[in-house]
Amino acid sequence: MADLESLVVTVQAGLAQHGARNIATIDKANNQTRVTSSNSLFKYCEYSGAAYKVMSNAWDCPTNCQSANTAGTVVDYHWSLKAIPSFGFVAHKDDTKEIIVSWRGSTTLMDWVANFQIVPTPWPAHIEGSAVHSGFLSAYNAGAGKTKAVVADLVQKYPDYKLVLTGHSLGAAQAALAAVDFATEHPEWTNKLELYTYGQPRVGNAAFSDWLSKQPFPIFRTVYRGDLVAQVPLRTMGFQHQAQEVWYTSNSQTKFCGSDAENSTCQNGLSALQWSTLQHLQYPGLSFDILYLFLGNADAIGITL
Repeated sequence: MADLESLVVTVQAGLAQHGARNIATIDKANNQTRVTSSNSLFKYCEYSGAAYKVMSNAWDCPTNCQSANTAGTVVDYHWSLKAIPSFGFVAHKDDTKEIIVSWRGSTTLMDWVANFQIVPTPWPAHIEGSAVHSGFLSAYNAGAGKTKAVVADLVQKYPDYKLVLTGHSLGAAQAALAAVDFATEHPEWTNKLELYTYGQPRVGNAAFSDWLSKQPFPIFRTVYRGDLVAQVPLRTMGFQHQAQEVWYTSNSQTKFCGSDAENSTCQNGLSALQWSTLQHLQYPGLSFDILYLFLGNADAIGITL
Protein backbone atom coordinates (compact mmCIF):
# COMPACT_ATOMS: atom_id res chain seq x y z
CA MET A 1 0.00 0.00 0.00
CA ALA A 2 2.96 2.34 0.56
CA ASP A 3 3.76 2.18 -3.15
CA LEU A 4 0.19 3.14 -3.97
CA GLU A 5 0.24 6.07 -1.57
CA SER A 6 3.54 7.38 -2.88
CA LEU A 7 2.12 7.25 -6.39
CA VAL A 8 -0.54 9.82 -5.42
CA VAL A 9 2.21 12.35 -4.79
CA THR A 10 4.00 11.37 -8.00
CA VAL A 11 0.87 11.76 -10.13
CA GLN A 12 -0.06 15.07 -8.54
CA ALA A 13 3.46 16.35 -9.22
CA GLY A 14 3.15 15.17 -12.83
CA LEU A 15 -0.10 17.05 -13.22
CA ALA A 16 1.47 20.21 -11.90
CA GLN A 17 4.47 19.81 -14.20
CA HIS A 18 2.55 19.02 -17.37
CA GLY A 19 -0.62 20.97 -16.68
CA ALA A 20 -4.13 19.57 -16.74
CA ARG A 21 -4.37 19.72 -20.51
CA ASN A 22 -5.53 16.96 -22.80
CA ILE A 23 -3.13 16.32 -25.65
CA ALA A 24 -5.24 13.56 -27.19
CA THR A 25 -8.11 14.23 -29.55
CA ILE A 26 -11.19 12.28 -28.56
CA ASP A 27 -12.83 10.59 -31.52
CA LYS A 28 -16.50 10.12 -30.63
CA ALA A 29 -17.34 8.18 -33.79
CA ASN A 30 -17.90 4.92 -31.95
CA ASN A 31 -20.89 2.97 -30.76
CA GLN A 32 -19.86 2.49 -27.14
CA THR A 33 -23.17 3.73 -25.79
CA ARG A 34 -24.64 0.43 -24.60
CA VAL A 35 -25.70 -0.36 -21.07
CA THR A 36 -25.39 -3.55 -19.09
CA SER A 37 -26.98 -4.75 -15.87
CA SER A 38 -25.52 -4.14 -12.43
CA ASN A 39 -25.51 -7.91 -11.99
CA SER A 40 -23.32 -8.35 -15.09
CA LEU A 41 -20.88 -5.74 -13.79
CA PHE A 42 -20.77 -7.60 -10.48
CA LYS A 43 -20.52 -11.03 -12.08
CA TYR A 44 -17.54 -10.30 -14.31
CA CYS A 45 -15.80 -8.54 -11.44
CA GLU A 46 -16.22 -11.82 -9.57
CA TYR A 47 -14.41 -13.53 -12.44
CA SER A 48 -11.71 -10.83 -12.35
CA GLY A 49 -11.28 -11.44 -8.63
CA ALA A 50 -11.17 -15.19 -9.18
CA ALA A 51 -8.01 -14.76 -11.25
CA TYR A 52 -6.20 -13.87 -8.01
CA LYS A 53 -7.30 -17.13 -6.43
CA VAL A 54 -7.61 -19.83 -9.10
CA MET A 55 -4.29 -21.65 -8.93
CA SER A 56 -5.11 -24.75 -10.99
CA ASN A 57 -7.76 -26.14 -13.29
CA ALA A 58 -10.09 -26.60 -10.32
CA TRP A 59 -12.90 -24.10 -9.82
CA ASP A 60 -12.76 -24.23 -6.03
CA CYS A 61 -11.46 -20.85 -4.84
CA PRO A 62 -13.02 -19.04 -1.87
CA THR A 63 -15.87 -16.57 -2.40
CA ASN A 64 -15.56 -15.79 -6.10
CA CYS A 65 -15.82 -19.41 -7.26
CA GLN A 66 -18.75 -20.10 -4.94
CA SER A 67 -21.23 -17.43 -5.95
CA ALA A 68 -24.51 -18.07 -7.73
CA ASN A 69 -23.12 -16.23 -10.76
CA THR A 70 -20.00 -18.37 -11.17
CA ALA A 71 -20.92 -21.79 -9.77
CA GLY A 72 -20.50 -24.49 -12.40
CA THR A 73 -17.65 -22.76 -14.22
CA VAL A 74 -15.14 -25.16 -15.78
CA VAL A 75 -11.48 -24.09 -15.97
CA ASP A 76 -9.94 -25.18 -19.26
CA TYR A 77 -6.51 -23.59 -18.80
CA HIS A 78 -4.65 -21.77 -16.06
CA TRP A 79 -1.31 -19.99 -16.41
CA SER A 80 1.11 -18.57 -13.85
CA LEU A 81 4.21 -16.85 -15.21
CA LYS A 82 6.29 -15.04 -12.62
CA ALA A 83 9.34 -13.85 -14.59
CA ILE A 84 7.18 -11.36 -16.50
CA PRO A 85 4.09 -11.36 -14.29
CA SER A 86 1.14 -12.87 -16.13
CA PHE A 87 -1.53 -14.93 -14.43
CA GLY A 88 -5.03 -15.95 -15.38
CA PHE A 89 -7.39 -18.59 -16.62
CA VAL A 90 -9.59 -19.60 -19.53
CA ALA A 91 -12.92 -21.15 -18.59
CA HIS A 92 -16.39 -21.86 -19.89
CA LYS A 93 -19.85 -22.05 -18.38
CA ASP A 94 -22.42 -24.16 -20.14
CA ASP A 95 -25.65 -22.89 -18.58
CA THR A 96 -24.91 -19.30 -19.61
CA LYS A 97 -23.14 -20.28 -22.84
CA GLU A 98 -20.00 -18.25 -22.39
CA ILE A 99 -16.24 -18.55 -22.55
CA ILE A 100 -14.45 -16.40 -19.98
CA VAL A 101 -10.81 -15.28 -20.06
CA SER A 102 -9.67 -13.53 -16.91
CA TRP A 103 -6.27 -11.91 -16.28
CA ARG A 104 -4.98 -11.34 -12.77
CA GLY A 105 -3.67 -8.05 -11.44
CA SER A 106 -0.31 -7.74 -9.71
CA THR A 107 1.29 -5.69 -6.97
CA THR A 108 4.01 -4.83 -9.49
CA LEU A 109 1.47 -2.74 -11.44
CA MET A 110 2.49 0.37 -9.50
CA ASP A 111 6.13 -0.07 -10.46
CA TRP A 112 5.13 0.10 -14.13
CA VAL A 113 2.56 2.89 -14.08
CA ALA A 114 4.75 5.08 -11.86
CA ASN A 115 7.63 5.00 -14.35
CA PHE A 116 7.28 8.39 -16.03
CA GLN A 117 10.26 7.66 -18.27
CA ILE A 118 8.40 4.89 -20.08
CA VAL A 119 8.34 5.17 -23.86
CA PRO A 120 5.22 3.61 -25.43
CA THR A 121 6.01 0.87 -27.90
CA PRO A 122 4.36 0.67 -31.35
CA TRP A 123 1.63 -2.00 -31.34
CA PRO A 124 -0.19 -3.46 -33.17
CA ALA A 125 1.35 -2.94 -36.59
CA HIS A 126 -1.93 -2.63 -38.49
CA ILE A 127 -3.16 0.41 -36.50
CA GLU A 128 -1.30 3.41 -37.86
CA GLY A 129 0.37 5.40 -35.10
CA SER A 130 -0.77 3.06 -32.35
CA ALA A 131 1.47 2.67 -29.30
CA VAL A 132 0.94 0.95 -25.95
CA HIS A 133 2.62 0.74 -22.55
CA SER A 134 5.54 -1.65 -23.03
CA GLY A 135 5.24 -3.19 -19.56
CA PHE A 136 1.59 -4.08 -20.05
CA LEU A 137 2.34 -5.49 -23.50
CA SER A 138 5.19 -7.64 -22.13
CA ALA A 139 2.88 -9.10 -19.50
CA TYR A 140 0.19 -9.85 -22.09
CA ASN A 141 2.59 -11.38 -24.61
CA ALA A 142 4.12 -13.64 -21.95
CA GLY A 143 0.96 -15.75 -21.77
CA ALA A 144 -0.78 -14.92 -25.03
CA GLY A 145 0.34 -17.82 -27.22
CA LYS A 146 -1.19 -20.72 -25.30
CA THR A 147 -4.13 -18.62 -24.12
CA LYS A 148 -5.16 -17.77 -27.69
CA ALA A 149 -4.79 -21.40 -28.77
CA VAL A 150 -7.06 -22.61 -25.95
CA VAL A 151 -9.64 -19.91 -26.69
CA ALA A 152 -9.62 -20.79 -30.39
CA ASP A 153 -10.31 -24.44 -29.55
CA LEU A 154 -13.18 -23.47 -27.26
CA VAL A 155 -14.71 -21.11 -29.81
CA GLN A 156 -14.65 -23.93 -32.34
CA LYS A 157 -16.14 -26.37 -29.83
CA TYR A 158 -18.83 -23.94 -28.62
CA PRO A 159 -19.65 -21.73 -31.63
CA ASP A 160 -22.77 -20.25 -30.02
CA TYR A 161 -21.04 -19.17 -26.79
CA LYS A 162 -20.11 -15.54 -26.21
CA LEU A 163 -16.48 -14.70 -25.39
CA VAL A 164 -15.94 -12.44 -22.37
CA LEU A 165 -12.56 -10.88 -21.59
CA THR A 166 -12.09 -9.46 -18.11
CA GLY A 167 -9.52 -8.43 -15.53
CA HIS A 168 -8.69 -6.09 -12.68
CA SER A 169 -5.76 -3.66 -12.49
CA LEU A 170 -2.84 -5.02 -14.56
CA GLY A 171 -5.23 -7.79 -15.58
CA ALA A 172 -7.60 -5.17 -16.99
CA ALA A 173 -4.79 -3.74 -19.11
CA GLN A 174 -4.05 -7.20 -20.48
CA ALA A 175 -7.73 -7.83 -21.21
CA ALA A 176 -7.87 -4.60 -23.25
CA LEU A 177 -4.78 -5.67 -25.21
CA ALA A 178 -6.34 -9.08 -25.77
CA ALA A 179 -9.51 -7.49 -27.14
CA VAL A 180 -7.46 -5.74 -29.83
CA ASP A 181 -5.39 -8.86 -30.49
CA PHE A 182 -8.40 -11.17 -30.74
CA ALA A 183 -10.38 -8.76 -32.93
CA THR A 184 -7.37 -8.38 -35.22
CA GLU A 185 -6.54 -12.06 -35.62
CA HIS A 186 -10.15 -13.27 -35.56
CA PRO A 187 -12.50 -10.55 -36.86
CA GLU A 188 -15.18 -13.24 -37.04
CA TRP A 189 -15.17 -13.24 -33.22
CA THR A 190 -16.24 -9.62 -32.88
CA ASN A 191 -19.92 -10.61 -32.86
CA LYS A 192 -19.35 -12.69 -29.71
CA LEU A 193 -16.72 -10.62 -27.87
CA GLU A 194 -17.43 -8.56 -24.73
CA LEU A 195 -14.86 -6.63 -22.69
CA TYR A 196 -15.34 -5.91 -18.98
CA THR A 197 -12.42 -4.29 -17.15
CA TYR A 198 -12.08 -3.05 -13.57
CA GLY A 199 -9.57 -0.50 -12.34
CA GLN A 200 -7.88 -0.36 -15.72
CA PRO A 201 -4.92 1.98 -16.17
CA ARG A 202 -4.53 3.77 -19.48
CA VAL A 203 -3.02 1.24 -21.88
CA GLY A 204 -2.24 3.06 -25.12
CA ASN A 205 -2.35 6.29 -27.05
CA ALA A 206 -5.25 7.87 -28.91
CA ALA A 207 -4.73 5.79 -32.06
CA PHE A 208 -4.90 2.56 -30.06
CA SER A 209 -7.83 3.57 -27.89
CA ASP A 210 -9.88 5.09 -30.71
CA TRP A 211 -9.50 1.88 -32.75
CA LEU A 212 -10.62 -0.24 -29.80
CA SER A 213 -13.55 2.07 -29.02
CA LYS A 214 -14.81 1.76 -32.61
CA GLN A 215 -15.10 -2.03 -32.48
CA PRO A 216 -18.62 -3.48 -32.71
CA PHE A 217 -18.47 -5.42 -29.44
CA PRO A 218 -19.52 -3.92 -26.09
CA ILE A 219 -16.84 -2.45 -23.83
CA PHE A 220 -17.44 -1.65 -20.17
CA ARG A 221 -14.36 -0.06 -18.61
CA THR A 222 -15.53 0.03 -15.01
CA VAL A 223 -14.14 2.61 -12.60
CA TYR A 224 -14.96 2.68 -8.90
CA ARG A 225 -15.33 6.16 -7.48
CA GLY A 226 -11.91 7.85 -7.23
CA ASP A 227 -9.74 4.81 -8.04
CA LEU A 228 -6.30 6.31 -8.62
CA VAL A 229 -5.15 3.61 -11.04
CA ALA A 230 -7.69 4.73 -13.66
CA GLN A 231 -5.81 8.06 -13.80
CA VAL A 232 -2.41 6.64 -14.76
CA PRO A 233 -0.36 6.85 -16.90
CA LEU A 234 -1.13 10.53 -17.33
CA ARG A 235 -2.96 11.83 -20.38
CA THR A 236 -0.20 14.41 -20.76
CA MET A 237 2.16 11.52 -21.46
CA GLY A 238 0.09 10.66 -24.54
CA PHE A 239 -2.08 7.91 -23.04
CA GLN A 240 -5.84 7.74 -23.50
CA HIS A 241 -8.57 5.44 -22.24
CA GLN A 242 -10.98 3.59 -24.50
CA ALA A 243 -14.75 4.05 -24.29
CA GLN A 244 -16.96 3.28 -22.61
CA GLU A 245 -16.34 4.14 -19.00
CA VAL A 246 -18.85 2.86 -16.45
CA TRP A 247 -18.37 4.91 -13.30
CA TYR A 248 -19.46 3.96 -9.81
CA THR A 249 -20.18 7.42 -8.39
CA SER A 250 -19.66 8.52 -4.80
CA ASN A 251 -23.08 7.15 -3.88
CA SER A 252 -22.28 3.86 -5.70
CA GLN A 253 -24.69 4.50 -8.54
CA THR A 254 -23.49 3.44 -11.99
CA LYS A 255 -23.12 6.06 -14.69
CA PHE A 256 -22.59 4.99 -18.30
CA CYS A 257 -20.30 7.63 -19.76
CA GLY A 258 -20.91 7.00 -23.46
CA SER A 259 -18.67 7.39 -26.46
CA ASP A 260 -16.38 10.05 -24.97
CA ALA A 261 -13.47 7.97 -23.74
CA GLU A 262 -12.22 10.70 -21.39
CA ASN A 263 -15.54 12.10 -20.22
CA SER A 264 -15.11 15.09 -17.91
CA THR A 265 -18.50 14.41 -16.28
CA CYS A 266 -17.36 11.01 -15.05
CA GLN A 267 -14.25 10.12 -13.03
CA ASN A 268 -12.18 12.73 -14.87
CA GLY A 269 -14.37 15.34 -13.20
CA LEU A 270 -12.80 14.56 -9.82
CA SER A 271 -9.84 16.50 -8.49
CA ALA A 272 -6.57 14.75 -7.62
CA LEU A 273 -7.47 15.20 -3.95
CA GLN A 274 -10.44 12.88 -4.52
CA TRP A 275 -8.38 10.05 -5.95
CA SER A 276 -8.05 7.00 -3.74
CA THR A 277 -5.68 4.07 -3.55
CA LEU A 278 -7.99 1.99 -1.37
CA GLN A 279 -10.87 2.30 -3.82
CA HIS A 280 -8.81 0.39 -6.37
CA LEU A 281 -9.54 -2.67 -4.21
CA GLN A 282 -13.22 -2.03 -3.49
CA TYR A 283 -14.95 -2.93 -6.74
CA PRO A 284 -18.27 -4.69 -6.13
CA GLY A 285 -17.71 -8.38 -6.82
CA LEU A 286 -13.92 -8.32 -6.47
CA SER A 287 -14.30 -9.65 -2.88
CA PHE A 288 -12.70 -8.11 0.16
CA ASP A 289 -10.17 -10.89 0.67
CA ILE A 290 -8.34 -9.55 -2.42
CA LEU A 291 -7.01 -6.95 0.02
CA TYR A 292 -4.83 -9.64 1.58
CA LEU A 293 -2.86 -9.93 -1.65
CA PHE A 294 -1.99 -6.24 -1.65
CA LEU A 295 -1.27 -6.15 2.08
CA GLY A 296 1.14 -9.08 1.91
CA ASN A 297 -1.12 -11.57 3.69
CA ALA A 298 -1.86 -13.98 0.85
CA ASP A 299 -1.43 -16.95 3.21
CA ALA A 300 -4.57 -15.84 5.04
CA ILE A 301 -6.70 -17.00 2.11
CA GLY A 302 -4.58 -20.00 1.21
CA ILE A 303 -2.84 -18.55 -1.85
CA THR A 304 0.79 -18.97 -2.77
CA LEU A 305 2.15 -16.13 -4.90
